[in-house]
Amino acid sequence: MVTGRLAVSIVMGLDQHRAQITAEWLDTSTGEVARTRVTPGDRGGLRRFLERFSGQELEVALEATTGWRFVVEEVIAIGGVAHLAEPAQAAALKGSKRRAKTDRADARHLRELLMAGRVPESHIPPSHVLDLRAKVRLRHTLVDQRGEWQQRMHAVLYHHGFPVRDGLLRSANRAWLERLKLPDSAREQITVALTMIDALDAQSDPITDDLRRYARRQPGCKALMKL
Repeated sequence: MVTGRLAVSIVMGLDQHRAQITAEWLDTSTGEVARTRVTPGDRGGLRRFLERFSGQELEVALEATTGWRFVVEEVIAIGGVAHLAEPAQAAALKGSKRRAKTDRADARHLRELLMAGRVPESHIPPSHVLDLRAKVRLRHTLVDQRGEWQQRMHAVLYHHGFPVRDGLLRSANRAWLERLKLPDSAREQITVALTMIDALDAQSDPITDDLRRYARRQPGCKALMKL
């Protein structure tokens, strides 16, 4: 979605990196363009920078890259409006002409897109949805790591000539693993893998229970369950 043309006091583009945030803004009442580099590029540094715009009509464009959440929250906290640009589409709007890529140029590009009402906007979900997404991603990471440790066990067993068994973590197969005569190095690998899997399960199981409870309450999830 592309925004409509703006009529506000301050129009700003932000180019965000871990070490610093480059800002360029236009004061529409005076026509003055200013820019600065915010360091450190964290919440505290950004908050101190934005204080000067408190009480003014402020609109800010930034790309939907890692770290955008706290920037949006700080802009909203002082009464501003944040526009989250889809990075690939924003880059495409620079055109085919070759230009040096710099933080200042990127901040200017976002500010100009905002002025022209051409920001290719990404949806900014509410905080509770962002938190839910983070929980889902965390569970996904834990499950992936569990699978990786299980694959390591399969590799150890195959390396020592044992047949592949499905459901290696079922109670019967775990008992089989305990009975296997393995070299000390292989037994150590299996023991470490099982210990890591148990630790991952201890972390992921409560998260899974939380997500299931949420799904049973949430209308959209309940509708999907009926399909």
